Amino acid sequence: MGLSIAISGCIVTFSIVYVMMTFPAIVDETTKISTSSAQMSSTLNSIMHTNIEISNLQNAHDNDTTIFSVNNTGNTILWNYKEFDVIITYQANTETTPKLTEVLNYANSCMALASDHWCIQSITNDLIHPGMLDPKETANIQAKLQNPTNQGGTLTLNFGTDNGVMDTRSVKMT
Repeated sequence: MGLSIAISGCIVTFSIVYVMMTFPAIVDETTKISTSSAQMSSTLNSIMHTNIEISNLQNAHDNDTTIFSVNNTGNTILWNYKEFDVIITYQANTETTPKLTEVLNYANSCMALASDHWCIQSITNDLIHPGMLDPKETANIQAKLQNPTNQGGTLTLNFGTDNGVMDTRSVKMT
């Protein structure tokens, strides 16, 4: 009888120690899941409150410079310009007049803007956070293409923020 009590005591003690040793791992996984859910909720909230609108899209034929404005019509401050997506599709004014699509990179300055780059010339009403696109502010943007555009062709601009919100506009070259 003493042996059975000792064996059952060992089994109970082992079970208690095993539960106590696995408890931190369970808490750690629960914390990771909770943190991930909070980050996902924050990202979704940012996307819901971000809205942009392209306006004043202009490009004259036989020109490789496009200008346009992006209005921040949402409630999110936009600032991470290097992560923005600017994609332009146009008909080039070359011998075969091909339709080209270019993905442009952000440049900090508009001085001597290189091909396949875009920059912010100015931000209107930039009073609260200089250099950042706050709600109700408008960024005036210049983009430089690899080739001049063809008269009568269409230029389509896709502009996306760092959190995936985008707007698209088209203009016919005159």
